[in-house]
Amino acid sequence: MTDFFDDLETRDAEMREKALFSTLPGLIENAKHEAPGWTAHLDGIDPAAVISREALALLPVLRKSALSEYQAADPPFG
Repeated sequence: MTDFFDDLETRDAEMREKALFSTLPGLIENAKHEAPGWTAHLDGIDPAAVISREALALLPVLRKSALSEYQAADPPFG
């Protein structure tokens, strides 16, 4: 018996990062089209370009303090 759930837990860090960045553009694309609150927040972002740490750092941060404004602007969450 091993101490790990599966082999993904013991991947090399470089392999793990490569796998994560290969799925990230799809997640961002999905958020832009399926989550109305994220559509405006990610406006102008090309999901296909977010394939590195540097590109990830350029994404706009959604601050907790801004959530009430976004929710009030789009009921029923306000």
